[in-house]
Amino acid sequence: MKRYIFGAGIQGKAFLSALSKSDVNVDGFVDNFSSASTCLGLPIVKPEELSDKHFEILISVGLISHVIKKRMMSEGFTRCLDFTQSVLAYPGIIHELKTKSMWWHDNVEERLNLKRISKFKSLLSDTKSIELLEQIVRFRTAFKPEDYVIPQLEETQYFPSDVDVFSALDDIRFVDAGAFTGDTLKALWNKKKNRCVSGIACFEPDIHNIKKLQEAAKRLDISRNLYIYPAGLWSTMALLSFDSCVGSSSAITESGGNTTIPVVSLDDSVYHMAPNFVKMDIEGSECNALKGAKRIIKDFTPVLAISLYHKPQDLWEIPLLIREYCDNYDMYIRVYGDMLLETVLYCIPKK
Repeated sequence: MKRYIFGAGIQGKAFLSALSKSDVNVDGFVDNFSSASTCLGLPIVKPEELSDKHFEILISVGLISHVIKKRMMSEGFTRCLDFTQSVLAYPGIIHELKTKSMWWHDNVEERLNLKRISKFKSLLSDTKSIELLEQIVRFRTAFKPEDYVIPQLEETQYFPSDVDVFSALDDIRFVDAGAFTGDTLKALWNKKKNRCVSGIACFEPDIHNIKKLQEAAKRLDISRNLYIYPAGLWSTMALLSFDSCVGSSSAITESGGNTTIPVVSLDDSVYHMAPNFVKMDIEGSECNALKGAKRIIKDFTPVLAISLYHKPQDLWEIPLLIREYCDNYDMYIRVYGDMLLETVLYCIPKK
């Protein structure tokens, strides 16, 4: 049976490496956007160029692999495996991808501080979160397929149906840290129901994303209550090195960035709006940004939706830091991406 990998990018190449090590034959790559004709010695074709719709297609593109599978199936392809199905069918892919994951560290003690993770576990408020944390620890330890965390693709990230992020909010004063091109704003607008949104502060340092963010706000007709800060978030005001990747992975770096950006703290910039919902997905700067939001967390106890996966220690350092600032939170975790990407901590004010 012929077999193709959908996506000729970094993860597609990792898929090929893992399959080759397991003596699994791959006949080529399927890619709609690549301008190259080959990748690592194999042909790159477009879906319409495949003569047989029964070839096995392994989708290496994370986060939207289920969308790609649905489209491919609608076009008549019968053997499409989304990202999760691919790594479970060929577990060697897990071991190939683990070292490319942001939460990876080759020192297990750096990857897993079990004493501090135990403290975090004691703060979790539902069985699902506790079991999920235990599964994450097992997966980070042994990388067994049976411990692979299947992402909640059917849920809306930052606004899940099984964690009521709006329960304590009559109106919404929202901080979107890492606003990207407005994807979270769209989700907020779809999920807010009849609640009034009285203010939104978006932080997005990448100039390539800001124009699209402005356009998204205009389409949603929310520009009157929206303030866009062309800056990153940090513990203090500063100028820092920044790697602008023209995408969702642009990040502050210690050195070697391709530009310099201003950064500010939430306490210095939006304390006056008394935020009651703060979302952060800022590519590893979450701990520093939370330190710069200490007064807001202490004084207003906002709902928090914070990414936990960019650094190995984020899994325990972020929740324990928040607990240090405020002990009036119920905490939950959920996973929305493959290989533990898009792991989110929710902190909901106790009633």
